[in-house]
Formats: sequence, structure tokens, C-alpha cells
Amino acid sequence: MTTRPLRVALVVGTLGQGGAEKQCVFLLDALQHHGAEIRLFVLSRGGFYEPAVRAMGVEPIWIGRWSLPPLRLLGLARRLRSFRPDIVQAWHFYANLYAVMGARLASALDIGSIRNDVYKELGDTGRWGRRLLRAPSGIIANSHAARNNAAKQGIDPARIQVLPNVIDLEDFDRRSEKASDLPQLVGRPAAVAVANARPAKRLDRFLLALQIARQKVHNMTGVIIGDGPDRTALEHQASELGLTPGGAIFLGRRDDVPALLRSFDMLVLSSQHEGFPNVLLEAMAAGLPVVTTPAGDAARIVEDRESGFVVDFDDVQAMADRIVKLATSADLRRRFGQAGRNRVERVYSHLGLPRRVVDAYRSIASLAGRHELDEALRQIRD
Repeated sequence: MTTRPLRVALVVGTLGQGGAEKQCVFLLDALQHHGAEIRLFVLSRGGFYEPAVRAMGVEPIWIGRWSLPPLRLLGLARRLRSFRPDIVQAWHFYANLYAVMGARLASALDIGSIRNDVYKELGDTGRWGRRLLRAPSGIIANSHAARNNAAKQGIDPARIQVLPNVIDLEDFDRRSEKASDLPQLVGRPAAVAVANARPAKRLDRFLLALQIARQKVHNMTGVIIGDGPDRTALEHQASELGLTPGGAIFLGRRDDVPALLRSFDMLVLSSQHEGFPNVLLEAMAAGLPVVTTPAGDAARIVEDRESGFVVDFDDVQAMADRIVKLATSADLRRRFGQAGRNRVERVYSHLGLPRRVVDAYRSIASLAGRHELDEALRQIRD
């Protein structure tokens, strides 16, 4: 007797150009290539990763035609009824209730999501935040920080499984070989920050640290890759600090980040809120040393004084000192960079994702008493 494949319905808010959405593509690929049947439901359409998802043979199903959540839920429920999923999983925190209600209507296991540090999610979702956190039978978070912070909000840590972000090193190396050098940086030490220009990323810290660092390394250059609502204010700050023209460069949103990273000497992450910063994996894969705040799991990913430096959130002076230390020591940059690359290869390769996903699903299913999923989960193999 054969057992039908595991059926997973994913509910995502967007397939835009972000770290969470990139990890969603990795998950889809892992599940599909290891025997699961997938349906992907999206609340918005036209996202950056839609072509990549379609190339995998997964067609995004848009359920955002109506702005009212009950109507969206009705559209989701109608499609779930014919698919008969075993699991309905949210990929963004604000989609948790869609997954919970949809799963209950389809008699499936519901799994929620935390993609940041919980505090950011609660702040962004207002009065709905606690319901979104408490409603799911189980939650998959991408960071230990999120699980710890959820526990402080009264959530049983056993309900939260940590599934760290991963990277496809073969694909990353291939994309990094494309020509995207920045001629204006030749011969100048350069630090890069890759982030959406939003308050949680605190790029103002990066600019302040850059100004201090330039007092010792006069040709030190900082580059910000990314766009967002704070960009105009950040450009004004750079001007006020005397960093422009030349000392601070704003490249905006780019699709060739792996190739661009070759132009820099280090990456700086200045965030206040993160879950698992995807950019750290890319910087370490590129062999760049990192200077980072301890946002989310950053201090777990970057081993202080092994593959980079971890500085306190508001210690801009320490951030500047570490930038100077790296800028003035090619040997230290090489040593930290190689250690970072080795760590990514050893710990964060996408090749181990199927096993980790199954472990997370199995733990949540067991806690929810859904033991009938055991046989279908056994079919998902590394």
C-alpha cells in the first residue's frame, strides 16, 4: 500500500525582494524536490520572486483580490477544500490567522511564523499582534531570539521550532562571478550595509560610525545598498555629517548584491531589530568580515573576534573602532573572512534544509497530537 505525499499549503504575504521571501523559495524547493505536494497562496502579487517560484512549477495563487480579511479567508478556504492539505503554514507573521483559520476549516495542522524578533512583529501589527502570536498550534521562527522573546510573552517555547536561514552556496558563488565592480572604490577601504532604509535597520548608526572612522582612515568609504522610506533622511544625515560627496554612497535597490560584495572590505549591520539577518550569510559566503549589533541571532551567526565583531546596539564608537581595525589590517580581514565562509559551509548550507523542516513539522505535529502525519513526513528525506 502506498501513502500519498505530504500536502503543504503555504500562505505568504508577499514574494517581494526580501530575506524572508528568499527563504520561502528555499523551503518550496526543499519540499517539492523531496516528495511533497505544494500550494502557494499569496496576499499580494507581482513580487520579485514570483518568476523563480513559477520556474519551479509552483503557480502562486492570489487570494488578495478583496481587502476584507473574511473574504480573503473565504477564498483561501474554498481552494483548501479541494487540495485537502495536511499542513497549512504561514510564512509571514501577519498571515498567521489566515493559516490558523484555513487549517481548521480544512482539518489540517496549522503552523504560524515569526520572521523577526517578536517585538518588531507586535509593534507592526498593533492590537492583532497577541492574537497572531498565540493562535497557531505551533510556530516556526528563524531565530532563537524570537523563541526566547515569545517565551517572555507567555508562549510555551515547546510550541516554537527554530528553522535558521540557509544559503545555496553554489548559486551564490555563480552569481558573485558576474561583473558588478564599483570603480569608484578602487584603492579605498570600503564598508557596505545592505538593508531596507527603515527605522528597524538603524542605518543612522552606520553613518555616524563611518564619520568617526574617517577621522583615522581619511579615505574610508561607506556604501548603502537598499531603498526605503528613510533614504531621503539618511542622505540628508550623510550630508550634514560631511560624508558626501564621496564618503557615503547610496546605491539604492540592486539585484546583483553577490557580485557587488566583492568590491568591499567588510559588511556592517547596524540593526535594532532582526530575526536571522540573511545578509550576514551572504557577506560571510563572500568572505567578508562583519561588524554587527547583536540584533536577533546576529551574535550567534557571527562569532565575535572569529569571523567579525559584535558591538552593543548604541555603541557607535565601538562600531567605528572595529571598522578602523578591519580597514587597516588586510590579514585580519582575510582571517575573519575565511572563518565566516567556513562557518556558512558547515552550518548554514541549504542542503540540510529538508531534514530540518521535517524535524520542525514532526515536533509541532506531535505536540498537537497529529500523529497521523508521521508516515507522510517520513517520505521527506535529505
